[in-house]
Amino acid sequence: MTFIKKFFLFLNLIAAVCLIAGGSCIYLNPAQWWFISFFGLAYPFFLVVNLFFFLFWLVIKFRYVVIPVIAIALTLPVLKTYFSFNLFRDKPEDSGSAVKIMSYNVRNFDVYHWGKENNRLGSIIQLIKKEKPAIACFQEFYDVDTGRYQTIKMLKNKAGFNNYYFEKTFTGHGGQHWGTAIFSRYPIVNHGKVKFNNATQNSCSYADVQIDSLLVRIFNIHLQSIYLSYEDYNYLDEISEQQDLQVEPTRKIASKLKKAFILRSQQALDIDKEIKKSPHQVIVCGDFNDTPASFAYHTLSNELQDAFLEAGWGMGPTYRGLLQPFRIDYIFTGTNFELRNYRTINEAYSDHNAITCEAEIKN
Repeated sequence: MTFIKKFFLFLNLIAAVCLIAGGSCIYLNPAQWWFISFFGLAYPFFLVVNLFFFLFWLVIKFRYVVIPVIAIALTLPVLKTYFSFNLFRDKPEDSGSAVKIMSYNVRNFDVYHWGKENNRLGSIIQLIKKEKPAIACFQEFYDVDTGRYQTIKMLKNKAGFNNYYFEKTFTGHGGQHWGTAIFSRYPIVNHGKVKFNNATQNSCSYADVQIDSLLVRIFNIHLQSIYLSYEDYNYLDEISEQQDLQVEPTRKIASKLKKAFILRSQQALDIDKEIKKSPHQVIVCGDFNDTPASFAYHTLSNELQDAFLEAGWGMGPTYRGLLQPFRIDYIFTGTNFELRNYRTINEAYSDHNAITCEAEIKN
């Protein structure tokens, strides 16, 4: 029994150190501390392990409870970003002037037919029409000059958007365009993009929207993608099914994750500078490709409100792919907005869930 206790104590100490490392990654730039970001990605797993040890020591050896308790307490800033409990919070009165915001990675409207559904394009347009957002930010947006996927025309005609700004990151043959897009029922009086120090297909655009007498700068962010290949996904499926861990494919995926961690950190810093320079109130939407236990999330949310934490419930997972339990899509606003009715729309039309909330400027 003494040996078993020592063995579990040793395992708990390792799990505690890993959890603390995961909690510290929000302060450490991956450009210098890239390996810490892997612990941040696995933060929920290490949290569950430490919770197990908490219950284990309650029964076996009470004094060792202090180990998981200290580890969890030291990572509270991260833990608080994973869960939202607003059931009993007083909701601000609805004056009828709140603006509904949507952020949605539409995965190019399934132009490559990843899904089994025959008409995901139509389903996505219908979802947007049904939700009736006043401002919508789309990532992985796709449009063509002619043909079926004239999505800008469809959103204007069927979803009722009068104004838009499409930041094209790539234009291909036959008038095909990819990028990020901001659509608004309010006038767009100015627009632009944030120039990244590292040029990639990912981007950040912004539009200044005139909401009644208030001018608001809307940022639409798509941070660095990991670009896992079909072979990578097949390998990960094999691991989950057969527990067959191989060195070379694992090293390849780890290298892609490392590169993405580093690029996202610099992109987040570039965007943060522009947010702080904004002459107007700000609303920030986007697909960060990163969890709340990340340097990118902490950098961009540091002086803003996270709509999920202010007006959401539960864990709010937004990604339907490899990291299914995780929230990687966000809506932030300045602190002078009242937020309500945050929702995660659980429809499998893309590999991301759409998210919405209502924002109203405080008096």
